[in-house]
Parts: sequence; structure tokens; C-alpha cells
Amino acid sequence: MLGLIEGLVDLVLPAACAGCEEASARVLCVRCSAAFGAVVPRRTWPDPLPVGMPATFALAAYAGAVRRAIVQYKEKNRHELTGALGGLLGRVLERAVPPAVPVVLVPVPSTAAAVRRRHGDHMLRLARAAARRRPRTEIARPLRALPRGDDSAELTAVQRAAAARLAFAVRPRSANALRTRIRCGGAAVVLVDDIVTTGVTLAAAAHRLAEAGVSVDCAATIAATQRRS
Repeated sequence: MLGLIEGLVDLVLPAACAGCEEASARVLCVRCSAAFGAVVPRRTWPDPLPVGMPATFALAAYAGAVRRAIVQYKEKNRHELTGALGGLLGRVLERAVPPAVPVVLVPVPSTAAAVRRRHGDHMLRLARAAARRRPRTEIARPLRALPRGDDSAELTAVQRAAAARLAFAVRPRSANALRTRIRCGGAAVVLVDDIVTTGVTLAAAAHRLAEAGVSVDCAATIAATQRRS
């Protein structure tokens, strides 16, 4: 019984801040929350810039506390971070699209294997949390992820670009509905992902949508990796 109670307490009160790993009763400690709140979202450009990559905005570099928080959420199944990270993504969205413009968020989809491993679609959860921050924001899922033979983290940039072109398929019914929304409401279509690295994933997703008659206006991510000399 004591073990069960301790387990429930751990679920409700995380033992450590997801950003700095210091002891904290909050998922993000006061210091990390303040640091994240002080960062200003801005445009980001991978180098080289992939052909067809939409204009992309990110909150911060994929490093330090931001990187640790994303890894804890994405790979360690700390779903209690959904609200905090979704709020950060919402701030990027506010920077990317004028407030008067209606928005349709298109989360970059995960493979079925990744969804099972992470106990759900991590980007769909974040997109929903981000949408709650902004009026006139909807979510569409016109893309599905196809099975991948290799872990993209282990691929070279050239291999990743080639794999990305085969990573997505269009859901025709969802794409048709999205085209109708755009035509009737003048909504901006925004791809959303947690991290942008080489940009080939966003470029591939935008390409697939363009083939289905859906033009992507921009992309929003929480973090962007930085080039190393």
C-alpha cells in the first residue's frame, strides 16, 4: 500500500523539474518557467535551407533546459508537460501569424510505432494545447506518417532528406475538408512540430500538402537545433 501511495504522489508531484532536474514539486520550477517566459520567438533557418521548407519560427535553441524538457515529455512520457510545452508552442504561433487571421494547425504526424511508444501522438497533444491559447484556431490532420526503416537520428543529412520524401501520405478526406476551410474562411495553414533540425521533415510535409492542393503558410516549432562548427 505504501508503494502505491508513493507512486501516486510521484504522478501528481514530479520529483524533479523537467528543465533543470533540480528538486521541484512543479513540472517546471519557478526559475525554468521564468526563463522560458523571457525568450522571444523568432524566425529560424537551417543551413543549408531545404527546397520547399516553409518560413519557420521557433522559441529557442534545442539545448539546455528546453532540450531536457522536450526529451522528458517526448521520450520519458511526462505528459504533465503538455500544458507547459503547448503554451510555448502557442507563443511561437502568436509570433508567426497575425492575431486577426484564423489558423489551422497541422501537426507533423508520428509513425504508429512512435505513437505506441509514447502512449499517444505527442504533437497532436501539443497542438491542442497551443490552440487553446488562440481564438479562431483549429486543428487538421491531413497527413499520416508511413513506417520508417531507420531511426532518423542515425541518418546523415542526405539520407534524412531522401527518407523524408517518403515519410508522409495524404488523407484525401481530411485534405478536402482542409481545402474547404481555407477557401471559405481564409485560414492560414501552419505546420507544427517540436523541433526543427535540418528542415527536411517540414519541407517534405509541406510538399505532400501542396500535392493535395493545400498551401502551407508557415511552420512553428518549440526549438531549433544549432549548427556546430
